[in-house]
Amino acid sequence: MNIRKIGCLLVACLMVFVSRVYAENMQFVDANGSTGYYVDTDSISSDQVVENDVQKTLWTARVAVVRADLDRRYIYLMQFDPSKRTYQIFASEVQRYDTKVVLQSSDQAEPVRPYLATSPMNEIVQFIMTAPSSESE
Repeated sequence: MNIRKIGCLLVACLMVFVSRVYAENMQFVDANGSTGYYVDTDSISSDQVVENDVQKTLWTARVAVVRADLDRRYIYLMQFDPSKRTYQIFASEVQRYDTKVVLQSSDQAEPVRPYLATSPMNEIVQFIMTAPSSESE
């Protein structure tokens, strides 16, 4: 009987752990055709840095790009520098959209890339800078 109770307790703990690991609060930001852009508002954070004696804010968040036509969801851990209009991907994951099964993942940081004021990336940055985050709560 004790083994059964311990087993139930372990299963309950595992379920709580898994739900916290995969918990996300994805908010829709923009769309372009069959591609949707989302930001996990629970992951938004900001860092104050000094560059060339000028203080600026870098923003970090998990971003999802959903390609409905391909049944794929691309999750990126990204850092944005709005003052330079650049972003950097620190980790990525490709999932099957309908099941959330991970098909590929990477913890490799990619080079810094620019974005245009007319790109969906700019809309994401504007959303991140104005969205309430778990850091401000």
